[in-house]
Amino acid sequence: MYGRESGFYFMQPELFTRENIHTLQFPPTADGDYARRYLIPLMTDDPQKYIRNVYDTQLMAVKVDDVILPITISDFHPQNTYTVSPYSHYVSYGGYEEVKHLHNPLAEALIKLIMNPVAWFFRYAELDKVVFVNNYLLSTNLYPSVNSNQLSAVSEALIKWFPERAIIFRSVDQKKNPHIHQTLERLGYDLVLSRQVWYMDPAASLKTRQCKEDLRALKNNGCEVVSGKDLSDDELRRAVQLYEMLYLQKYSYYNPQFTFDFLKLARDEEILHLYALKKDGRVNGIMGFFVRNGAMTQPLFGYDTSLAMEEGLYRLLTLVTLQEGARRGLLVHASGGVGKFKKVRGGESVTEYNAVYTRHLPRKRQLPWKLIGAVSKAAIPYFRKNDF
Repeated sequence: MYGRESGFYFMQPELFTRENIHTLQFPPTADGDYARRYLIPLMTDDPQKYIRNVYDTQLMAVKVDDVILPITISDFHPQNTYTVSPYSHYVSYGGYEEVKHLHNPLAEALIKLIMNPVAWFFRYAELDKVVFVNNYLLSTNLYPSVNSNQLSAVSEALIKWFPERAIIFRSVDQKKNPHIHQTLERLGYDLVLSRQVWYMDPAASLKTRQCKEDLRALKNNGCEVVSGKDLSDDELRRAVQLYEMLYLQKYSYYNPQFTFDFLKLARDEEILHLYALKKDGRVNGIMGFFVRNGAMTQPLFGYDTSLAMEEGLYRLLTLVTLQEGARRGLLVHASGGVGKFKKVRGGESVTEYNAVYTRHLPRKRQLPWKLIGAVSKAAIPYFRKNDF
């Protein structure tokens, strides 16, 4: 079946579920091969085998022409990771947990007082009844090469297939793929704040004074940079612990909770390129990235937070990331957080959005997103000013 828009022909989108994923003819491209290696095990086994806190969520795939876009179909669960749950993103993590970092008991109490009725309303209005598009269940989802006609076709198909759900394209920004932002806005999507993220040009970043100091620190630290292909199963288990020390224990348990099986899949099928920092035979830091459409991002990052700050493991892992980006000629999507650290190393702050379509839903279901959109307009200048 073919469709036509603006003089271009395209295949009508096809939907693949756990039951028929093995019938999907994956395109003979780098992105198609990556989708095959990633999606078949997660859809066949169950996403929770690889990411523990993915509850009440189905992982599916949409194919249009030679583009594969994974989608997640979610319903509310209080412990869901924010990558499949708007409620966890905006309320549990972005609301209740982030206020703890203010270290201001009075402000924390006031914000919680405001958040409680908002949280109730969001549950009542079924905020989590959504379809997330291009969702690999990771903190950042880079986009493959996809054109406006294909985006329009996918959007139209999803509204028809899931008429009772909001349609959300994750990880939309105007830096790497401005045409996606523009196309979705033209189609009637609301662009609401997700977070501030950082892009880094590795070649330029490595020339900064801070990166030159990081390079000297790496040489003096005694750490060995090891390819993930050479890590044993026990070292992968250690890597899981390092990720948990940083992203779960220090930040939030609403971050994806990767399992040993996920890291084993990352190593064996290269769904992530893994690099470890070893010292005296022990893994003390781990980084894992994937590449798509001229960019790379690192959803796996962790180090032993019990070691002295002087070890500088975070800065060393960032240096390894930039070196890999420079070697491969890629733009580095450095995700969110620690903005001042990234800024002095040449990072550029960019607003990342969730593009949300709710026009086919009753007013009750649209109102939470109108509220989030209104708060976004006020929050974005504040986020940019403070280098979040």
